Amino acid sequence: MSYLVNGLTFDALRDANSARLPTFKNAKGEPAHSELDGSDWSLNDWCTAVTGELGELANVLKKVRRGDLTLSDARETIGKELADVQIYLDLLAKQCGVNLGAATIEKFNEVSDRVGSPVYLRPDGSDWYLRQRTGA
Repeated sequence: MSYLVNGLTFDALRDANSARLPTFKNAKGEPAHSELDGSDWSLNDWCTAVTGELGELANVLKKVRRGDLTLSDARETIGKELADVQIYLDLLAKQCGVNLGAATIEKFNEVSDRVGSPVYLRPDGSDWYLRQRTGA
């Protein structure tokens, strides 16, 4: 199945995560959270969720590395695991009070400065650009 994803923003993901959180059920069909905003989980719980998804991704990549699967065969599963990581990372950022989009732009541009790359993200997150270096 194919989805139009070019319009997805950090804000849209945050809004959808916030709306889904109070409706989320566990495997038994029970509410997964006692607090509608997920604040019943500690920051460590949310970090564990991110780490668990990274572990699932690592397991698939291990199988590719040892030859059980080809990268082509595993690509869909890899994409799903990466998406799980991103979703849980946004939920962790939400609980920390961090705007992940703004933090990503700031850190990306900070690293570009540090490594001498001319590639920067626009402050509004709309695109990237090449910045002319100044000075000698």
